[in-house]
Amino acid sequence: MKIGRYQGADCAERLGVVREQGGKLEVLDLITAAQKRGVKDFPQTMNGFIDGGERTMQQSRETIEWSMREGDPKWLMDEAGVQWMIPVQVRNCFAGGRNFAAHKAETLAYWTKQGAKLHSEIPMGFIKLASVMVPHRATVKRPQDCIWFDYEVEATAVIGSKAVSIKDEDGLKPIFGYTILNDLSAREIQRKEMANQSIVVGKNYPGLGPLGPWITTADDVPDPSVLDVRLTVNGQERQNAHCSDLTFSFAQLVAHWSKCGLDRGDLVTVGSPAGVAIGMADPLPFYLKPGDVVRAEVSHVGVLETRIA
Repeated sequence: MKIGRYQGADCAERLGVVREQGGKLEVLDLITAAQKRGVKDFPQTMNGFIDGGERTMQQSRETIEWSMREGDPKWLMDEAGVQWMIPVQVRNCFAGGRNFAAHKAETLAYWTKQGAKLHSEIPMGFIKLASVMVPHRATVKRPQDCIWFDYEVEATAVIGSKAVSIKDEDGLKPIFGYTILNDLSAREIQRKEMANQSIVVGKNYPGLGPLGPWITTADDVPDPSVLDVRLTVNGQERQNAHCSDLTFSFAQLVAHWSKCGLDRGDLVTVGSPAGVAIGMADPLPFYLKPGDVVRAEVSHVGVLETRIA
């Protein structure tokens, strides 16, 4: 199931289910459909939906099937006209780094010159602030005095239940579903931070966390290693990889970050593949500029679009 949060006519949060019909995407107003079907106490928010567990999932599946037979066309919307919100109220975002071998290789020489000593004993990562998250089709302003403005597509696990210091073999259990993060980065300040063995500001200017467009629930992706990731800028492909190439799997990453105590609304990203601008032999032409359109794609999920201003 592909389910997301969108803004209703009253500006309140609504839940929409995305499905393909006749070659185009349409969105079912799930709350209205459930009410018309007579489902009692159906969740009105994504948090409530996640907390509802299997009971709510089953009610939703049955409601979707019922609406396809007996539903009102007024409950359906063209996806292109939907005003999406970020797909979940983010609690924390644990963002992976250098988790694709090719990406680690393309940046190795540069960052080691800055004094970094790289290893793979444990996952590398940093915190992406919840306050920088913006939804599908958002316009993001390039940070002031930033020319090295980079993109990074990241497949992202959405945590749905509490997990504290779990084992690798249990790492998939707390995952509610999967979405997409474009880990936008201001490389000038990130370079200075990493030379000082930190990374905060370069990843966390306002808007540097496009997230969405929706969540594909985990029952539709029982093995997330099948996910492909791809990113284009103005239609030109920059990144293309497969999650079977991860150094640390989704399960291992979730288990590792569960040492911090995970719970509903946390995000765990797997890191970005090769093809980022900073990894190019001549990076300057590849950095993002005002007017660029970035499309970050994860198979089984969808496409997250961001415009740069």
